[in-house]
Amino acid sequence: MLHRSTLGRIFDIFNVLLFIVICISILVPFINAIAISLSSYNAAAIGKIGLWPKGFNLEAYHKLAYSKQFLRTFLNTVFLAAVNTALVIILSLSAGYVMAHKHLIGRGFLFILLIIPMYFSGGLIPFYLLVNKIGLNNTYWALILPNVINVFYIIVFRNQINQLPQELIESAEIDGASEVRILFKIILPLVLPMAMAFVVFSAVAYWNEWFGVLIFIREKTMWTLQFQLREILISAEMIDSETRKTLINQEALIHPNNLKMAALMLTILPIIVIYPFVQKYFIHGQLVGAVKG
Repeated sequence: MLHRSTLGRIFDIFNVLLFIVICISILVPFINAIAISLSSYNAAAIGKIGLWPKGFNLEAYHKLAYSKQFLRTFLNTVFLAAVNTALVIILSLSAGYVMAHKHLIGRGFLFILLIIPMYFSGGLIPFYLLVNKIGLNNTYWALILPNVINVFYIIVFRNQINQLPQELIESAEIDGASEVRILFKIILPLVLPMAMAFVVFSAVAYWNEWFGVLIFIREKTMWTLQFQLREILISAEMIDSETRKTLINQEALIHPNNLKMAALMLTILPIIVIYPFVQKYFIHGQLVGAVKG
């Protein structure tokens, strides 16, 4: 018993140390990015900035806050993340309910049809040609329609609904409730933790969308925040020491490193602010999905 207890303490100490190392590896680059975004032009040019800003400077944030292009991309990203998340959750929940319905004919065959796209796809080039063929190129529909069906979400919702007491659904049917009413008044509250977990997954994924913009969007006014950040990072890397003098606002003294780190902070700030409020749903949803009743 003593031997087991000693091994248990060693294991706990190892876990704590490992957790501390992981936290430090995550926090140090993040704090360093904040410090660079708040440092002066000269400090950013030298590049020797640690975990504390050198020469406090908010000009990079000021420039981004008053940039029409940056604000436009922010609103574009909020719109796309909200629309895509709402559509994928509603459609996945509805499809999962249909797949779990006992009156559905050919459920096994339909389930196989759902599984196939999870393992096989046509590839990027056929996908691009298809989107271009149906006239969605350079429109937001190219970023919305291909993403509204998530087979994994459908399967998980189907399994969750199958585990619910069928008497609830049968009693609602006897009382004359419609399928829509059963879905949103009975099923949804019971699977809400799982739905909220998927909301977090989807919102973060769509908030980070940039590749679809790269291949489908041509108008600068339709860019997303992550694609705008990509352009800022690329532009900052391409500016050499000789051309910085002509491209940088000498009055405001904004170094490219100030600008790209400030853009990075503003990009991830909404996720950091929102996540603590939905964390309880996320954890509960994970536990519900892992434990079978």
